[in-house]
Amino acid sequence: MEKKVFQKKDLWVILPFLAVALCIALFYARMPSSSKIAVVEKDGKEFCRIDLDKETSVRIINVGGPMNVKLRVEPGAIAFYSSDCPDKICIRTGKLTKPGQTAVCLPGKVSVQVVSGNGEKSYDGYTG
Repeated sequence: MEKKVFQKKDLWVILPFLAVALCIALFYARMPSSSKIAVVEKDGKEFCRIDLDKETSVRIINVGGPMNVKLRVEPGAIAFYSSDCPDKICIRTGKLTKPGQTAVCLPGKVSVQVVSGNGEKSYDGYTG
């Protein structure tokens, strides 16, 4: 006698899980996505805010300061473009594209943080 791997009564166990998964997927699909705002601070004070989702072209922003910091803004991303600081860690940080990501030029006293459209981080931290 051969036992079947899948029987009809197994559907009563599987269907509720599938229904819950479908409801969760529909809920998150309907949620409006918040825009990504880059908050640039110079000397501990807000220098500017940039809506990364509304950017349509690549542009360079001269933040200035003691290290002559420049930022590269493009659709959906922001990054340190150049700085006269000795170690260039800020430039090697790369593009910031997700809420919660931060890059800092310590000698230039400039920081860039991406926040969600409502002004809050969407999560506590980001790795990678």
